[in-house]
Amino acid sequence: MSTILSNKLLLGLVAIVLVALTAFLVLGYGDLPAIHMSSHGWFALGLGVVFSIILGAVLSAVLIIGRRRGFDESAHEAVIDHDPEL
Repeated sequence: MSTILSNKLLLGLVAIVLVALTAFLVLGYGDLPAIHMSSHGWFALGLGVVFSIILGAVLSAVLIIGRRRGFDESAHEAVIDHDPEL
């Protein structure tokens, strides 16, 4: 199976799972009438999600930038200089 075909299948599977999860959450929330969240709760939930995504993106960017600039190699060389058996 080619890589492009497997990537398309994987993206299709992810899309199906996301749609199923969204439907489960929307339909399942209607079955829980005793649970109510105020607008403040929804706002706090939204802020938490947004800041978590931003934090993940920033940390990923730091990881990628550090790798491209060779910070990983210099750290690895320092360890090898200290313990040549590695």
